[in-house]
Amino acid sequence: MEGLVHHFVEAAARRTPDKIAVYHGETGATYREIDTGANRIAHCLIREGLQPGERVVVVMENSLDSVQAYYGILKAGGVSVEVPDRSTPSEVAYFIGNCGARACILSKASAGRLAGIDIPLIIGPDMEFDHAGGTYIPWSSLQTMPESPPDRRVDTGQLAAIVYTSGSTGKPKGVMLTHANLCANTFSIVSYLGLTPTDRAMVILPFHYVYGKTLLNTHFASGGSIVINNRFAFPNVVVDEMVKKACTLLAGVPSTFAFLLNRSTFSRTAFPDLRIVTQAGGAMAPALIQRLRDTLKSARLYVMYGATEASARLSYLPPERLTDKLGSIGIPIPGVELDVRDDTGALKAPYEEGNICARGPNIMQGYWNDPDETAKVLKPWGLVTGDLGYRDDEGFLFLTGRKKEMLKVGGERVSPKEIEDTIIASRLIHEAAVIGRPDELLYEVPEAFIVPIDSQTFKLEDLSAFVQERLSPQKQPRYWNIVKGLPKKSSGKIDKEALKS
Repeated sequence: MEGLVHHFVEAAARRTPDKIAVYHGETGATYREIDTGANRIAHCLIREGLQPGERVVVVMENSLDSVQAYYGILKAGGVSVEVPDRSTPSEVAYFIGNCGARACILSKASAGRLAGIDIPLIIGPDMEFDHAGGTYIPWSSLQTMPESPPDRRVDTGQLAAIVYTSGSTGKPKGVMLTHANLCANTFSIVSYLGLTPTDRAMVILPFHYVYGKTLLNTHFASGGSIVINNRFAFPNVVVDEMVKKACTLLAGVPSTFAFLLNRSTFSRTAFPDLRIVTQAGGAMAPALIQRLRDTLKSARLYVMYGATEASARLSYLPPERLTDKLGSIGIPIPGVELDVRDDTGALKAPYEEGNICARGPNIMQGYWNDPDETAKVLKPWGLVTGDLGYRDDEGFLFLTGRKKEMLKVGGERVSPKEIEDTIIASRLIHEAAVIGRPDELLYEVPEAFIVPIDSQTFKLEDLSAFVQERLSPQKQPRYWNIVKGLPKKSSGKIDKEALKS
């Protein structure tokens, strides 16, 4: 199915104009209000000279305003460039310079940090703002803009978003996604999850992260609603609101569920309305999957896999196969093809390790202004994800690690993921991350960073003995670091590069 991303909100506003689309704290906004607000932003951008295809950088935490800003940019024919709301001035300057943006939309929190940024047009909060030589438009003035949709033609093949993704080295790369890419992925996710207008998602993932953005787009496409909660640092607040707001869906990355299971009342709380839980954003240890499944009882757990370069989603493991296919990332989502190939593109046989490759209408157009990096991952046989894995004889896919993260220990390849999964299986550790530490004889050896569940009773010798029974010597960490927490990216993923510095 083709379409435009902003059609999601427009269609829902026609069908159910007075339905609450977004809950945020004690406030909420109907589909009519979201659509009207987006129209006003679009008219403002067009009046200020935004041309089709021009980029607009958005530096905002999840909010009613950020939802309206996203769809407003698209209605104006612009390209949404959402970046972490806590980005520093130098980081925002990089994003603006790299994508050539001519406009920026800020929240009150980000505006307080970004005075003096160099860009012709800023839409921001009602406050004094140092914007030398440019135009500053406060949010309140948008109320004078027309409420009707702007008269601007947008094609499905036009860029809708540039999503910056951090690589293992160098500056973030901008993933180019069209309306057709995002719509294809949205409709596919709605299909296999079976989303309906009655669904209501708890959103704790940021919208600048593609997984977070799929929650917005899929629930708007299906006519459902979302609950924004930016207070995951206090997980019991999220747990309580899930019950209070009758949320039917919860989404998270592995660290989300480790935090909920080990640091909150989640496992002791009844969720009568919860029917779907989704996990993506990196492979989750099988032991943690089992704990989550045991906790959920009646809700269906979807273990999923994807990439920013694929508009988010590539595969899912049907909940009914969690037991016999534990550890698998599942099967391709509707409309996508996944296979395992060598570096020349030749297909691998079942159980042979190779590159996970993908084809489908959701695959990116390339990296913004970076043909060399684009050529490395977009091959005639599809997107080379950078992940290694294999397919079993039923076609279910299993990851073995990231190609760039594989360790070389004495000439033998070692997967950090295998070590991390084993550490988590001990049920002594809240989170774990394994990196390579240079070694004069073996080139590198595994180094583990661990966060105990109970630091008062934890004994490293118990964990070490558990690992030694299950892993061969070259896979056993030579160095252990007991820490209070692991560094995270804004998406919630563990930041291994920070551990190496």
